[in-house]
Amino acid sequence: MEYKFLRFVEYIKLSFWDTKRYLHNISIGSNEGVLLSDILKPYKKSVSKEEIIKNRWQIISKINFGGELFLREFEEIETYKGNLFLVPENAIIYSKINVRHGCIYFNKMGNIPFCVSSEYPAFIIDEDKVKGKFLQRLLRTNEFKKLLNTKTTGISKARVKQDEFLNISIPLPSLDEQEAIVSAYQSKIEEAQQLETQAQQLENEIENYLFEELGVNFQKYENLQSDKLHFVDFKDMERWDILSINRNKINSKYSKLKFGDIVLGKPTYGANVKGVKKISDTRYIRITDINENGTLNDEFVSPEFAEEKYLLKENDFLIARSGNTVGKTFLYDNSYGKAIYAGYLVKYNLNLNIVSPQYILAYTKSLLFKQWITSNKRVSGQPNINGQEYLEAPFIIPPLSKQNEIAATIATMKQTQKQKTETATRLRAEALAEFEQVIFN
Repeated sequence: MEYKFLRFVEYIKLSFWDTKRYLHNISIGSNEGVLLSDILKPYKKSVSKEEIIKNRWQIISKINFGGELFLREFEEIETYKGNLFLVPENAIIYSKINVRHGCIYFNKMGNIPFCVSSEYPAFIIDEDKVKGKFLQRLLRTNEFKKLLNTKTTGISKARVKQDEFLNISIPLPSLDEQEAIVSAYQSKIEEAQQLETQAQQLENEIENYLFEELGVNFQKYENLQSDKLHFVDFKDMERWDILSINRNKINSKYSKLKFGDIVLGKPTYGANVKGVKKISDTRYIRITDINENGTLNDEFVSPEFAEEKYLLKENDFLIARSGNTVGKTFLYDNSYGKAIYAGYLVKYNLNLNIVSPQYILAYTKSLLFKQWITSNKRVSGQPNINGQEYLEAPFIIPPLSKQNEIAATIATMKQTQKQKTETATRLRAEALAEFEQVIFN
């Protein structure tokens, strides 16, 4: 008999007086359940610093939530304190603290061994029963993340102990089926990775296109970033700051104007009101709502109250003035709906007789503008550039017709980039959903 609220547990299976351990069960479908202890053999070989140096092994830095391994620089062995253990080929490890977030890594055959602390238990895989890639992917599914979360013990930094980990039962298809499941999953992931690479290449192509159209020598600009001796005319120095002089050495076939020359009126700061997570007729645009590409994210926040003087109108241009994203830009258009902007954003009215708003947005996403931000932001405390200082930022301004041409071309490239990124995201989601569908149903 099944009960809606009561759950019965056999006393022999009651290892902890902890209800969360018995509330999450995984359906393993038609596959036979196997304990991890039947396919994994604990491996704990202590290694000395001398052995590590001799073999040039590296020490783990972390496993991220994506299951990727990051190693420390080899030289850090000199200052490392604590016991270290070897992770050989064909071994799987997990982070005791973050395994519930998917921090599991498989060191396949042919990989160089590395070293870990006792926070990363290591296990040799029984190749006659399980494929390492299959096991890693299986344990990183959402279902197993939930299950692993029920296995934690401790308060401040809850961990999953080795015996608890090994006591987990998993669905285990045949080796051939495992190979086919992983192959299908990996095929979609690789397709997604190719699209992501192409999207990143498009980002570089956009940068190159802008430089070429403006007549900026990209290689010359890159050279200015290197640690070399530079001579500067005194007349070109605006302040005693070595970084601020680089922009004066950027040549273009078009004239340079200061930002203050292409805006009307004075910069204005946004509202200092609380944001409320509810849908209303007015959106509250904060720095965190603006994506790097100049669009808004999907999180709709309303202002506690909206003053009319902060309402945005078509082609209002916003720049972040404080925080780690100082210099982030956003161009408002009416399609976003009624909106006001927050106090850490500065609003400018662009002179549409001189500039194309879309060109200015594209320009502020380029290395030219970002280098100026790096050179001019104050970094004591929070990075900051105030509204008046932004008026000194240099902009290369071609004729208006050329600006429109550049903006239109970049918009087309951005649309292609967006499509590739969205397709890659969909493929990743499909790969995971199909993997779980096969395993759990």
